[in-house]
Amino acid sequence: VKIGYFDPRIRIWTIIGLVMGHAQAMTSQAVGFLVIDRLAVDPVAALEPTGLVLMMGAGSALLAQWGLIPLLDLKPRALALWGMGIAAVGCIATGTAESLYGIALGYALASLGFGFVRPGYTAGSSLAVGPEAQGAVAGKVTSINGAAFVLGPSIGVGMYELWRPLPYLAAAVGLIAVTVYAWVSLTPSVRDPEASP
Repeated sequence: VKIGYFDPRIRIWTIIGLVMGHAQAMTSQAVGFLVIDRLAVDPVAALEPTGLVLMMGAGSALLAQWGLIPLLDLKPRALALWGMGIAAVGCIATGTAESLYGIALGYALASLGFGFVRPGYTAGSSLAVGPEAQGAVAGKVTSINGAAFVLGPSIGVGMYELWRPLPYLAAAVGLIAVTVYAWVSLTPSVRDPEASP
């Protein structure tokens, strides 16, 4: 069964995946430069603090996916909405932080949000269609995940060169806009009657 990216059943999930993926790619690729500039250190001296920031982000994403999601038993809609909201706050905190710990905490919060959104978007896309379309949807999800890292890093670094907080604030604006759209477009019971359990 062929399904387009903007098939009405998965359109909102496609948009969530694209915006979330680009927000994550933009912010993660610029974070090393942010550490260098905020701490006023050379690139070699920035390796250790940048590693700390990235480790905090990875730990937060794992906490979300291995700990909090099973514990809270959140459904795809809740994962997407809460995740994008948390990620937006984390992006703002990262982009405006003046210290290493501020950057690390902000990035950890953003990563926690992204850790909620990604499985929510994947599961939501799958549940929106019937069993015959699972392969097509899985292909779309995989291609969207990859697409974000084609232009996202370059966009993020380009924005950073214009104004240091810009990629983080732009990511937050995009996430907030899609959160509002998803809040209106997704209902708690949105699911294809023929969908797999």
